[in-house]
Amino acid sequence: MEENKESVIGVIEKLALVTDGLQNIFPDGKVICVYELDDEDFKKVQENFRKIDHSHKRFSIDISGIEHVFIHQDFVRTEDNEEIKIEGPKKQSWIKKILSSFKGS
Repeated sequence: MEENKESVIGVIEKLALVTDGLQNIFPDGKVICVYELDDEDFKKVQENFRKIDHSHKRFSIDISGIEHVFIHQDFVRTEDNEEIKIEGPKKQSWIKKILSSFKGS
C-alpha cells in the first residue's frame, strides 16, 4: 500500500495563496494585511527571512504588490509612549529685552 504523503506547505507558500486570493477578490484595490502574532507564530514567520530581521518586533514583506505586515504582540510604538508637549511663546527676561535693543547692525 502506498503511504499518504502530506505535502508540507511553508508559511511563504501559504501567504502566496492568501495573496492570490486577495488579488482575485480585489483586483483594482490596494491591500495591506496586518498580522498581530504571539511569540511562537511571529518567530515561525521570521525564520523565513534574514538573521538581521530577527531582532525586530515588526517587519513587512511585499508579495506581488500586496504588503503583509507582521507585528509581535509585545510591540510598542514609540509614538504611543511620547508625551506631546506644546510650548507657548517664550518669555524674554527684562535683561534680554534691553540688550536686544542695543544690538548693532
